[in-house]
Amino acid sequence: MNNSNYISIVDYGSKNLRLSVFDKKLNNLCNLSKKIEKNYDYEEQLNAIDFLVKESEKKISNHLENFVLMLDDQEFISIDLSIRKDFDQKIIVKNISPSILMEASHLINNNYVKKKIIHTISIKYIINGQVFFDLKNNLEGKSIILEIKYLCLPLEKYNKIINIFKKKNLQIINFFCSSYVKSLSYIKSFKDYEFVAFLDIGFERSTLSLFNNGKLNFINFISIGGHHITKDISKVLNIEIDESEKIKKLFNKSEIEFSHDINNNHKNDSFLKKILDENISIDLLKKVVLARIEEIIELVFKDLYDAKNLRQSQNSIFVLTGNGSKLFNNNSFNLDDKYNFNEINFYEESDLEICNSGLNVKVESNVGEVKLNIKSTKKKGFFEKFFNFFAK
Repeated sequence: MNNSNYISIVDYGSKNLRLSVFDKKLNNLCNLSKKIEKNYDYEEQLNAIDFLVKESEKKISNHLENFVLMLDDQEFISIDLSIRKDFDQKIIVKNISPSILMEASHLINNNYVKKKIIHTISIKYIINGQVFFDLKNNLEGKSIILEIKYLCLPLEKYNKIINIFKKKNLQIINFFCSSYVKSLSYIKSFKDYEFVAFLDIGFERSTLSLFNNGKLNFINFISIGGHHITKDISKVLNIEIDESEKIKKLFNKSEIEFSHDINNNHKNDSFLKKILDENISIDLLKKVVLARIEEIIELVFKDLYDAKNLRQSQNSIFVLTGNGSKLFNNNSFNLDDKYNFNEINFYEESDLEICNSGLNVKVESNVGEVKLNIKSTKKKGFFEKFFNFFAK
């Protein structure tokens, strides 16, 4: 079996690299991961990639060269563009849409010369004044407006990542935004909800992907993540970052309530008190964590143009993903209910599932456009936990 018979997916995380190899029938052949100890260390990243590739090649007894890369980064940006075309006579919209998309992409490239387009997403078509989210083969019109969303990465950073793989004679054939493609894969698990908001909290960035009736409605990237909680604890307690990270992880294993109420005591606090110094205030620690979580949520929803419809919806859910969201797994948080979510769930991802989301987009996408009707690998009903996240 030659290399072309494999699909190799790399999730290039800040603190964890994952590699999954699939055959042409989409069967998983191997799944490996490697932790990154030093932040933004080029040599460690290079060595980790080399290790994962070599170990995977041993397992499949063959050589790997081409890879699909999934990356999340605080420097991702979203650019919205609306382009209009008017014609003298009716034309079939599906025939002309590729050229409209190409023209729009040229506009982005010419005006954002230091950015690299990673995803081109057709949000909706307005044809003769009527809105369409999917194009039918025979749909005709004289006036066409196409609303497009572009996810872009700084060209310098894009080239840096590509060159890291070139150092090991490895080629990147597809480049995806990890949090976005994960949301595409997971959205089918929530098809009964009108609004689904995915908040992916990573190491030093957080991403909000908001879907309305299964279609991407809004996406926002901010340069604040789980590591900022660690740094806050370090600063308040005047301790080293490593110790601060250990304390933060203790919260992941506890079942306590995060609240601004200083008189709010819970039996599970004893779990922390047994490990922490008696001079450290558990209430202070909880307030530090709570304040940063509130800031993350506030900022990712900033500039949401559909906020009114989200608040008025009677069928919405807030889904938390990423390593930085593990605080929500067992704990409860009292926050202002600004968006009237009916439910919140912590989505516990596996390494294989993360890579599989990249595989879905690789297999299902068209050139220049990522479809939103990606097949889900998880059946409805997977989530059994319900969190009373917002204080009513």
